[in-house]
Amino acid sequence: MILIADDTIRVDKYISDELDEIPREKIKDFIKDKLIIVNENQIKPSFKLKEGDEIFIDDSLFEVPELIAEDIPLDVVYENDDLAVINKQKNLIVHPAGSIVTGTLVNALLFKYGYENLSHIGGEDRPGIVHRLDKDTTGLMVIAKNNDSYRYLKNLFETRKVRKEYLAIVFGNFREKSARIENFMGRDPHNRRKMAVLNSGRKAISEYEVLSEVEGFSLVRVHIITGRTHQIRVHMTDINHPLLGDPVYGNFKHKFNLDHPLLHCTYLAFEDKNGEKLEFNQAPPEEFMKYLNILGLDEDKIKVE
Repeated sequence: MILIADDTIRVDKYISDELDEIPREKIKDFIKDKLIIVNENQIKPSFKLKEGDEIFIDDSLFEVPELIAEDIPLDVVYENDDLAVINKQKNLIVHPAGSIVTGTLVNALLFKYGYENLSHIGGEDRPGIVHRLDKDTTGLMVIAKNNDSYRYLKNLFETRKVRKEYLAIVFGNFREKSARIENFMGRDPHNRRKMAVLNSGRKAISEYEVLSEVEGFSLVRVHIITGRTHQIRVHMTDINHPLLGDPVYGNFKHKFNLDHPLLHCTYLAFEDKNGEKLEFNQAPPEEFMKYLNILGLDEDKIKVE
C-alpha cells in the first residue's frame, strides 16, 4: 500500500489515523521491522512527515482470507479505461475490515471488473479503492482501474484538487446561513471509535450552505476541503447541528425510525489525466427524499438535471 502524506505529523500517528484498524503500538513495531518505510528509506516511529512524502506499507500487514467476487448491484454513472464513478448505496461497507470479508464494495468491484482490471497498490484488500464513504453514506465515489490511475487520483485527493459536496438533513436552524468551519480533528480521547474536534490533530475544513429550513430542521450542502474521517458529522455536531439519525454523534431525540445519518455525496468534480474536467451530480436516494418531504424541506433546492 502507498499513502501520500498530506500533513506534517509523526508517521506512526498519521498511519494510525488513516488506517484505524491497526493499533498505533503495532504500527511502531512494523516500522522497526522495516515493514513501513518513507520515500524508500527506513525511518523511526517518531519521524515527522512532510506533505507529499510517500509511505510504503508492506501488503502482508493487511492479509485477509481470499476475497470473493460477489454479484452485488452497482450503479455506475460513468467509466473509461482508467476509472469508474459509482453511486454507492446505503448499507455497503467500502472494503473488508476485521472479520468482514464479504458483502463489501470491493467484493462487488471484483465481480464486475475482476482483480486484474482494478488498482491494487492501495492494499491487497482494497482493489480499486481510492477514497471511502461511511457504510450508510450514499453517493458518488471514484474507483481506480489501474495503478497509474490510482496514483493520479490519490494525488488529486491529497492535494485537494477533487471537489466533493454533500447534502445532509440536520437538527436546528442556523444563525449564519453559510460559513467556513476550520479546526483540528483527531481520535476522541474518551472513545477511540469516534472522532472529535481537538486543540491539536489534523486540520479539517468544511464549508456549508443552508438550502432550506423549517422549524427545528435544515437541509444543508457541505463542501469538504479536507477529507477527515466522519468530518461532516463531527463538524455539524460541534456547531450544535448534528445529522438527523446519527446514532454516534447526534444525541437529539426525534420521532423517526432512523439509525443512521442522512448524508449523501451529491457532487464530484476533478480533472482527468488529460486535463478534461469530469463533473458529476447525483440526486439523493428515495429514503433521503422521503424524510425531506416529511419535514417539509424544499426538494426543488436539490434537483439534479
